[in-house]
Amino acid sequence: MKAEVGWQTGATGNGVTVAVVDSGVSNSQADLVGRISTASTDVVPGRNTPYVANDSHGTLVSGVIASNFNGLGSVGVAYESTILSIRTDISDCKDEDDDVCFSSSDLVRALDFAVANGVKIINMSLGGDGRLGSAFEAALLRAVDSGAVIVASSGNDGEANPGWPAQYAVDPRFSGSVIAVGSHGETNVMSSFSNRAGATAAAYISAPGEDVITGCDGTRCWRINGTSFSAPHVSGALALLMDAFPNLSARQALAILLDTARDAGDAGTDIVYGRGLLDLANAFRPVGTSSTPMADGGSIVAETEPGSFVGPAFGDAFSRQTALGTVLFDGYDRMFAVQLGGAYPTAPSRSYQAAPFAPSRTATTRLALPNGGRLNLTASQPVETPEPIAARYDLTDAPWLGDEPRQEAMLDLEMGRLSFATWQGRGGARSPFDAAGDGFAALAQADHAARGALRFGSLTLAAESGGGDRRMPLRRVEAEASSYSRATLAWRGVDGGLSVSIGGLDERLGPLGAFLPGGSDFALPSRTRFYAVGGDWTLRPGLALIGEAGVGSTRSEGRFLSMDQAAISSNWRLGLLTGCSALCDRISFTLSQPLRIESGAFSAWLADVPVEYFDPLTYSRRSFSATPSGRQIDFILGGERSLWDGSNLTIQAVASRQPRHVADAAPEFALIGGWRRRF
Repeated sequence: MKAEVGWQTGATGNGVTVAVVDSGVSNSQADLVGRISTASTDVVPGRNTPYVANDSHGTLVSGVIASNFNGLGSVGVAYESTILSIRTDISDCKDEDDDVCFSSSDLVRALDFAVANGVKIINMSLGGDGRLGSAFEAALLRAVDSGAVIVASSGNDGEANPGWPAQYAVDPRFSGSVIAVGSHGETNVMSSFSNRAGATAAAYISAPGEDVITGCDGTRCWRINGTSFSAPHVSGALALLMDAFPNLSARQALAILLDTARDAGDAGTDIVYGRGLLDLANAFRPVGTSSTPMADGGSIVAETEPGSFVGPAFGDAFSRQTALGTVLFDGYDRMFAVQLGGAYPTAPSRSYQAAPFAPSRTATTRLALPNGGRLNLTASQPVETPEPIAARYDLTDAPWLGDEPRQEAMLDLEMGRLSFATWQGRGGARSPFDAAGDGFAALAQADHAARGALRFGSLTLAAESGGGDRRMPLRRVEAEASSYSRATLAWRGVDGGLSVSIGGLDERLGPLGAFLPGGSDFALPSRTRFYAVGGDWTLRPGLALIGEAGVGSTRSEGRFLSMDQAAISSNWRLGLLTGCSALCDRISFTLSQPLRIESGAFSAWLADVPVEYFDPLTYSRRSFSATPSGRQIDFILGGERSLWDGSNLTIQAVASRQPRHVADAAPEFALIGGWRRRF
């Protein structure tokens, strides 16, 4: 049942009283010292003996709820709760197999006594075959109307339906205030002796009822079975919830246990396990729609979309910050401390796996125009393969991919110095337009783009713009999620070239490649201005130097989180290409840094976590650095070899220091090989 999850929040049942309607309790039992209310009573007329032996049924039931955390052998579910024992048993039972039984009139007095003492949790580990009469039902209604809930054991006859009073759980008069409790063992299988959910399935859960340890005194304990000992597990769970969340009514706490029960047996509510197994780990998590209050009087929905992540350039900036600690309220208005940084997961690790070779069919049409002009139309699509190839999804390189086939088309017009091209692709096709050093425009993940260029000898002035949708497997398409524009001045000489670019990147779903769906309160629409330079130079025949670098300035503003100051980011790459005569035709050495935030800060106005549960909320401004703790540096050694049969063999070794820009991340290594041959 995972009671330790509740204890870890500080819940112990302190201040909560549980009425145990049973055979009385021992006020000297070692494990219950300090846990028994002095108001405990005996409601059977003329007897006035509320306290009984250590091995009484009521003492053992009470031990499951409230045994002290004292090392004597067992711990109660709500080990600092208070037991109000209401002795109700009589000894002149009609069934000779029963040692203890109860009369309806005494149960009426027990319920009324609990109500008179303001108790909101009433445990009834007892039952029989028939209704308990109109007087009992009237008393039960009085208890329900007072705000109390009744936890009733289902019975130990292995029958299809619980006994009474557990069957009152689905009586409309008491609905939501009575729960029937069955028993399961450590394997989470319904106990053979336990009455099943049957007609009470909607208000029935199962709790531990086999080999229950209780009644310890430091030298010995009782090991006992029965739904009588399942019910107090539920009563103790209610006490923990009402201690941890003092705004809850007992009825709400009971609803939470039913809503969060762990499914067992047939899927959903069923006639054996009812709603499922008691699970306090689930009960201590937010239930229903959760919201976080904002300083402006509004609130945000504290739920993120599966698959969301921030751009890789931020590394661990969100996961290591502590500034976004605040509170949220769930569907039951329970307050939880929460760290909103968890809504911004780190980007997935890069995959080094090469994309599978997908043969394509390309068609090209060329038209000659007046004055030497040319018009080219090119289109390509996959060639049908005889065997299906499973789609491969890479959330880092291509998070927008679905099961679309890779297709693209480009129209290219050349008129003297002037050229114009427009391109459209789908299924992960990549834009043919690039600029050296620009690691920003690629983040738009464009599926359409247009480019115009004007040449002046060795100089080319170009401008382009593009944009794209974002697709994730099993998700709706985020249309026009990002767009970019860029201007480039390039020079190309005999021994090399140089290009300089300036541009802008708009991302609706978050900065620098983030995927934070637009409908979410955690989305961070952003605008980046970037600058890039790149070039290559032949140092001597067979030896070339390649270098490129880019820098960007990003502004972002979301529903509650915004950039206090622009985030400055950078990327760079330096490479050396040379020939070799021994084992390869060409070899390359590359040193690079992926896009990384160099400076910048986020800020938000958030509610402070109050010292006491009912303290009024105060708000404060929080800031944290957008810079990750580390700096990823990639060392890449590559080689290429043409084989005798016309095929081509490539191999690449990669070593990454501080991968994903996380300072304490272990180095990562990859070895990638490829072989390709045309037929």
